Amino acid sequence: MRRILLTLLSLVTLLLCGTFNSYAQENLHKIVGLADPKDGKIRLRWSPASYIAWEIGNKYGYTVERFTISQNGVLVNQPKPVMLTRQPLKPYPLERMEALSQQHDRIAVIAELIYGEGAKKVTPEGGIGAFLESQHTNDWRMGMALLTCDLSVPAAQSAGLYLEDTDVKKGERYAYRIAPAQQPQNLVIDTAYIVASTDEPFILARPQELAIVCGDSSATLGWITTFSRSMYSAYVIERAVDGKNFKPVSELPVIPTAPDRNGFSYYQDSLPDNDHRFTYRIRGISPFGEYGPYSQTVEGIGVPTVSDRPVMDTIIVVENKKITLQWSLPGKLSRQLDKLIITRADKSRGPFETVATLKGNALTFTDGQPGLSNYYRIKGITKNGRAIYSFPYFAQLIDSTPPAVPIGLTGKIDSTGIVKLQWTANKETDLRGYRIFRANSSKEEFVEITRTILEKPAFTDTVTLRTLTSHVFYKVIAVDKNYNPSDYSPYIMLKRPDTIPPSRPLMTKAYRSDSLQAIVLEWINSSSSDVVKYTLYRINTKDSTRREVAVWDTASRRDHYLDTALMAGHTYYYELTVYDDAGNYARELSGDIWFETGKRASIKAFKGIVNAEKKIIELSWQYDQPEVRQYRIYRAKNDHPFILYKTTEAATQQWSDSEVFLGNVYKYKITAVMKGDVKAEMSKVVEVKF
Repeated sequence: MRRILLTLLSLVTLLLCGTFNSYAQENLHKIVGLADPKDGKIRLRWSPASYIAWEIGNKYGYTVERFTISQNGVLVNQPKPVMLTRQPLKPYPLERMEALSQQHDRIAVIAELIYGEGAKKVTPEGGIGAFLESQHTNDWRMGMALLTCDLSVPAAQSAGLYLEDTDVKKGERYAYRIAPAQQPQNLVIDTAYIVASTDEPFILARPQELAIVCGDSSATLGWITTFSRSMYSAYVIERAVDGKNFKPVSELPVIPTAPDRNGFSYYQDSLPDNDHRFTYRIRGISPFGEYGPYSQTVEGIGVPTVSDRPVMDTIIVVENKKITLQWSLPGKLSRQLDKLIITRADKSRGPFETVATLKGNALTFTDGQPGLSNYYRIKGITKNGRAIYSFPYFAQLIDSTPPAVPIGLTGKIDSTGIVKLQWTANKETDLRGYRIFRANSSKEEFVEITRTILEKPAFTDTVTLRTLTSHVFYKVIAVDKNYNPSDYSPYIMLKRPDTIPPSRPLMTKAYRSDSLQAIVLEWINSSSSDVVKYTLYRINTKDSTRREVAVWDTASRRDHYLDTALMAGHTYYYELTVYDDAGNYARELSGDIWFETGKRASIKAFKGIVNAEKKIIELSWQYDQPEVRQYRIYRAKNDHPFILYKTTEAATQQWSDSEVFLGNVYKYKITAVMKGDVKAEMSKVVEVKF
């Protein structure tokens, strides 16, 4: 177990090799604390500011009291203390720390620093040098212990420097008092006071103003720490070669230098080489062991210390096919270089790829397969393995060959007028992009609609749909890096979604024909060319029932309709709807038409029977026509003519004739009288022998 403790202690020692903010820097006998309100609880951390205060806390422990100083913004009069520690909080016993160190390595460090062998106690009489060395060793042990607690909540708990208060409420503000459980003689250790509320959570901020300065195989990072010293105890610095995949620069967190007069702290990192551009980002670790958000990223590349570098002095383009490079090696470079590497890129910032490797004293090279645009940079490798670089130099072949015509142009227009175009990407290495042209007719001039050259084989356009032009046409051309344009691609024709309804038909006649016992409709059809269907509806104004009475397409050329399926005494109007091939429609309405023939159907179910017991003839009938006011019954005796014999109310559909005599034949017929004095046809004669 002790071997593990010493190994972990050595790792922390490596962590603290740089300059750090010592907890005993001010050497005041006091306790300082922080609070972290979060998730319905308040976490408390505290640290002694001197070695004497640390020893007293380790020996007697700490007490924590809470005062509720306000509730919902109202100050509490004479707040009463609540003791949160039934027993003083002390470091765990060594046996418990050894058991917990299997799960948390940093508890092993705390165990070694608290229970391990410390510096020998030396009085000033034993020599000022030995006394100062002993004091420095003890301060160093305390500083490492407190830093370890800052990086791990379990470590802080094991050292008796951490407490969670879960008995808290929203709207209440608390003051915490943290003090040694016992004050030493002839010395006062100031207590710590912390004010916190769950309504004011502590939010970690990202490190500010990260900057970088590169030297020979080194990068110095600087960022502002003046305002975040109480927020973060250490930092994690990450580095990436490709700008994406970041890895920590060290296994342990980093302690930066103390802030300078401008508030900046610094850290220097060793670069693997001067060839790549490295990207850095940092984030802090709070005294509660939490990681804050990342800073912005910065990038830099190492700068060799060699003062001389290769100088390109001549570039010759041979027959527009090859490029010959010539350079000089100032000073002692020809003797200092082991080899020269010719690199090339199509952009001044790279990435540069190796074209050839030459001897260290070479002065010329011919590139037999250059690109159209070429940036050459000479990389010299010294005999001790360091790299130096020339400045990039540009050479270009004359390009008059346009790219191929784009193929595979397709597109579609949605119902809002958004056009999505795409095509097959060109394969030229010197391709710069594409330009799009549009027209409303294949015979008119196409106009460019792209403001900049497109890098990808896709484009989104917007066209109006409120137009009589039913189609829109597109072409595309490709452009290389020398702005040579290809020929136009074949155009594509896209149909605009039809959102314009067809023209309305015009209802010219709508009237009742008594002779035809019908309603006659006549109209002029829609003038739109894309009409596909007509539908005629009849609407009864009495109950607003709407019925489809006819449907036809444009092939029939129908322009009139005769409606006979009507009920006399009802008022109707008609709706003629026309549809185009896109589903748009327009309606035409007729005026109201009252259908009345002056007659109704006769009463069919009319019958009469003899009731011998009562010596009467019983008549009955059924009639379902609406708005009947009365029934009129006509009677004839033997061969006498019919006369109006009886008028009944509409509520009854039966009547008994008591004025009858034996030996006679009685004949009856009936009619109904409706509203407006409209009469039904006379029924058939019912003959009864009495």
